[in-house]
Amino acid sequence: MLDLPNGGVHLWFAFPDEWEDPTLIESACHLLGDEEMTRRERFHFPEHRHLYQVSHLLLRTTLSRYSDLLPKSWRFINNDHGKPRLDPDAGPIPLCFSLSHTKGLAVVGVTREGEIGVDVERAGRSVHAAELSRRFFSPEETEALEKLPPGRLQAQFPLYWTLKEAYIKALGRGLSHPLDSFSFRLTGERPHRIGFSAQEPQDPEMWRFALIAPRPQSVAAVCVASAKNKAIELSGYIALPSGEMAPLNGALLGLSAGVVYQR
Repeated sequence: MLDLPNGGVHLWFAFPDEWEDPTLIESACHLLGDEEMTRRERFHFPEHRHLYQVSHLLLRTTLSRYSDLLPKSWRFINNDHGKPRLDPDAGPIPLCFSLSHTKGLAVVGVTREGEIGVDVERAGRSVHAAELSRRFFSPEETEALEKLPPGRLQAQFPLYWTLKEAYIKALGRGLSHPLDSFSFRLTGERPHRIGFSAQEPQDPEMWRFALIAPRPQSVAAVCVASAKNKAIELSGYIALPSGEMAPLNGALLGLSAGVVYQR
């Protein structure tokens, strides 16, 4: 069983293109719950089904690294906005988690510290960054992005987007929470210093943020609630199809105050 001390945040990454052995995947799928198996069969495209099952296998096997509970035995419930959490009726296990996936990549964040949100996106894609920022971001974020030359605008946009997604996931309110009601600031060269402000009753200083590139052309953000003035220690790992683990050697893109990244 892995140690996860208070103040620790572990990010676990899986790359579905490394989980291509069909015999391995089919034998592992018995670890999924009945609802997950039903959803798995609804995917029309094999690559979407594969991403879903790898992501949920990653979630279950990751949680079992911190508990005696078997991967198959984890039970989940959703809040009114769809955020999953551990079913308290299955036992009081002090773990908070968040799951995100995109094409070619899945991530699970785990902590005992407080609410957590993670988001992962592919970077390097051509998107209408200026238009999207004007539509969804705060005026301060939009102004900062529009000052950048086009190439840097495309590079910076996914950093803001993943941070915003991670924050609303941590809040557990989903997209019902207005994206322009809070704001990030990325200052300095990479790794950026991440600043944050919000129109919320909670103290903005309770939130900790980090940005990592687990692979080139990808970006992952994590948001964790923590006691004011308390530092958290962030570590990254790769979950291998064999069940073994490897350290993550991804590039650090940004940190807020109060976060230490352990390589």
